[in-house]
Amino acid sequence: MKNARAYRLLFIANAVSGLSQGICMLAIPWYFSKILGKPELFGMMYAATTFIMLFWGLYAGSLIDRFSRRHVFMAVNAFGLLLLGSVSAIGFYQGSVPAWGAMLVFAGTILVYNIHYPALYAFGQEITEKQYYGRFTSWTEIIGQSTSILSGSAAALLLSGVSEGEHHFAGLTINFPFEIKPWTLQEVFLTDAITYLIGFFLIALIRYEAIAIRHQEAGSALDRIRTGMKFLKDNPLIFQFGNASYAIFVVLLVTFQQLLPQYIDQHLHSGAGTYAFAEVMYSIGAMLAGVFMVWTFRKSGFILGITVMMGITVLIYALFASSSNLLLFSILCLLVGITNAGTRVLRTTWLFQHVPNQSIGRVSSVFQTINILFRAGISSLFAIPFFNRNDQIVYAFAVCAVFVGFWMIPILRNYKKLANFKMSS
Repeated sequence: MKNARAYRLLFIANAVSGLSQGICMLAIPWYFSKILGKPELFGMMYAATTFIMLFWGLYAGSLIDRFSRRHVFMAVNAFGLLLLGSVSAIGFYQGSVPAWGAMLVFAGTILVYNIHYPALYAFGQEITEKQYYGRFTSWTEIIGQSTSILSGSAAALLLSGVSEGEHHFAGLTINFPFEIKPWTLQEVFLTDAITYLIGFFLIALIRYEAIAIRHQEAGSALDRIRTGMKFLKDNPLIFQFGNASYAIFVVLLVTFQQLLPQYIDQHLHSGAGTYAFAEVMYSIGAMLAGVFMVWTFRKSGFILGITVMMGITVLIYALFASSSNLLLFSILCLLVGITNAGTRVLRTTWLFQHVPNQSIGRVSSVFQTINILFRAGISSLFAIPFFNRNDQIVYAFAVCAVFVGFWMIPILRNYKKLANFKMSS
């Protein structure tokens, strides 16, 4: 592998900045709910930010394909450093972070997230030999999920603190040897700003030899977006595949962000420990997928692997809707981690093989934007009072099963074409 040192620095930088993003995304909702007592304000901010993302995602893709991906990463980390550092300084000066400061950091973190991963994948494709695509996507998933677990644990410790002595979590007894006092939001933001600073310098150290050669594109950002759209228009099979293979990710985010708390309370009649354990089981499953998925389907083909993962997901959500067994629930959370992360690894590797590096950023951002639209639509559907009465939340899981099953149809219909796909341009 020609760019081994660049790989190591890229993965370390991704883990460091990913830790910062994860802590922020958990700390800010907690701040609005527990400190300010204004969860509805956070809800309005989240909806407004989601709307902005529809436009930002497409523009971000044009930036990724226009400029050096290394420089894009450096700019992203510099932005995070300045934003969190400034809001943290205001918090220390005033004694607490103002609500508008927390909102600004949350919106900025989502902006960063929506350029971070498309840029990461585009950069990875650019510096990776074709035979190592699967290795890159697998390691990205493993490190991403490890960071997710660490950021969740760190956020819980920093925001809530922990007393010395025995603590019970997800059925386990943990003896904590010392006390950790809760951190203020400005202290959390300062720590996150430092991680962005570290990420900036790590990316600055990267030196690499480009494997995929890109050419300079003239014209405005709108022209570059149109060029990316034209690529998908010329290759409609890629467009169908990208949207269909995102179906599991759509229902997964809706499940964990919206459905599970109510499902656990009203259907499983359990508490917060079950929700925390579900997150852990999901992350373990996702890490297992990162380790084994490409190896498992290296001979039979990635399209077969994606089809199998989608079929298993339909069964998983049908069981979510029909069972109230806690042990089975834990197993299903593990399996959905495998199917979602496994599909992401296989999908990204397939796209690396069939989308030129010249357009990969814009293509990824188109899929990401459509994904946001689907999530918004399904979330709005599940906000209808019907799904929130008694035990009727189970019908939301049935809808998720139907949604994934529906998107299996274009993959099954075009299975042979996808397995033997060649670009038309």
